[in-house]
Amino acid sequence: MSYYDNVNQTILDLIPVTATSICEFGCGAGALARAVRVNTPNIYYVGVEIAEDQLALASEILDMGLLRNIDHVKDWDSDEELSLALPLNSFDHVILGDVLEHLYDPQLVMNEAARRLKPGGCAIVCIPNVQHWSVFANLVAGSWPRQDSGLFDRTHIRWFTLEDMVHLVESAGLSVETVVPRIFDEPKGLSVMEDLEALALNLSVSPDALIHRGMVLQFVLVGRKAL
Repeated sequence: MSYYDNVNQTILDLIPVTATSICEFGCGAGALARAVRVNTPNIYYVGVEIAEDQLALASEILDMGLLRNIDHVKDWDSDEELSLALPLNSFDHVILGDVLEHLYDPQLVMNEAARRLKPGGCAIVCIPNVQHWSVFANLVAGSWPRQDSGLFDRTHIRWFTLEDMVHLVESAGLSVETVVPRIFDEPKGLSVMEDLEALALNLSVSPDALIHRGMVLQFVLVGRKAL
């Protein structure tokens, strides 16, 4: 399975079957859209994607696909094609799954995504956690890997703690209702984090809090727009 074909099950589980419209930024080859249509076949689904070949694949399942590098759009209101495809106050849900960390100005994109939500609509965002145990382990070893995917994806530009993620969503005018941690490779992570307990105490940081945050590879947040 490639980077573009991956379905984030946590995001999928957070989309209610009552949803009627979705805009997904970074829709890839349309894997999530296909999964959503299993339970909600009549949903109106718009995908925005930077990779032309992936959007071509996704277009088979999308109602509308928009080829755009959203990091290069500084004035969304003046982009006629984008404004027509993504009207203000028009979507039940906007989804940004592993997108914001690739952007130079994630706050601008988060703000504009929130503007596309209907009153009462939700943004679902998934962002890697820079407090993950593997970051500690690599830094202690004097390393910062460059990989093709994952936490150390070489195309990541921005890095976030959970507090940063909450601030990003709330600064877009949304209220964070749900935070879901995504944990992988738990036994190894616990071993590393337990070794850092003494460091946490020396820094007046709760060891339990450090371990809890350090186990999480990604956080998925749901932010709701006011009615």
